[in-house]
Amino acid sequence: MSRGPGLAYVELNVANDETVVDYFTRRLMFDQVAVAHKRATRSTLLRSNSAQVIVTTPTSGDGPVVDFLARHGDGVADIALHHTDVHALVARAHRSGLKVLAPVRILAPERVITARIAGAGSVTHTLIDSSTHLLRRLPPGFPWQADQLTLPGPATPRAALARPQSIDHLTWYLPADALERATAHYKEAFEMSITTSCITAGAGVAHSNALSSSGLVFVLTAPDARHPDHVGQINEFLTTHNSAGVHHVALRTGDIVTAARLLKHTGATLLHAPIDYYEHIPASVSACRSVRARVPELLALGILVDYDEHGLLYQILGSSPLQRGALHYELIQREGAAGFGRRSARALLQM
Repeated sequence: MSRGPGLAYVELNVANDETVVDYFTRRLMFDQVAVAHKRATRSTLLRSNSAQVIVTTPTSGDGPVVDFLARHGDGVADIALHHTDVHALVARAHRSGLKVLAPVRILAPERVITARIAGAGSVTHTLIDSSTHLLRRLPPGFPWQADQLTLPGPATPRAALARPQSIDHLTWYLPADALERATAHYKEAFEMSITTSCITAGAGVAHSNALSSSGLVFVLTAPDARHPDHVGQINEFLTTHNSAGVHHVALRTGDIVTAARLLKHTGATLLHAPIDYYEHIPASVSACRSVRARVPELLALGILVDYDEHGLLYQILGSSPLQRGALHYELIQREGAAGFGRRSARALLQM
């Protein structure tokens, strides 16, 4: 089996790019690397370590970005993937039932092989052949002006550890009848495997499939088909976004406590779990001296703590800074954990 695709960047379509870029640079500690102007759009490339986000806004009254915003509001429009054989990837996507939106072509002037396919819900996937493109270059397909505004990184080693290191995973919310179909599409098209499949009971019942390949992780979540109206957060997203789509982007950090403090210091709102979440931390977790000593701080900041067979997991969800409020950002710190804790998954659905 060939090596699966990797994550190149996530592209957001937004109505007000100044507000979103400010949020990423001031609060999430991204650097603003370059700006690109096309006929009807302006795109800003943001980067923190290996995490790359492109923020695109319309500059005219028509075009695909305007159409996306009219239907969905601000949100994730494209998740770009790199792979050593785009032709094979497109063929598998077509066989899986995913629509090919732009066939394989050589993109000038970079001479990079690309294609584009439809994904789950409102998301598309730009495919970039990594054999023709060095991944630390600026993403192809944009007329970047890289001599503009590169902001300095965090001034202290602790702040540098707190800033995002990578995009840990992306979480979709889907209707009850779409989960298995979307899972099958991604398993075949991207040669992903299900690493975790769980049922979360709490404020309703939800099913989640975590799919992984070569470090790429998608989490697909939907209400239980027998009780599709009982998971308020998922149904609220589907109504606000007007379709299935990405509910949150999880950014991995090396110091979630410092990251959460910096977010609060800059005025970001962090969502809190139900108070009994901290009153019922499993003994296997609270027995850890590092956790027991930090519980008051975790509670004050709203940081969730959970575990799997490999170690500990810390997570926090921020309120959406975007119009309509559908897309959120999560910070996640892994101390050995490879999966997703069940208690935290339930708490995230209640926030």
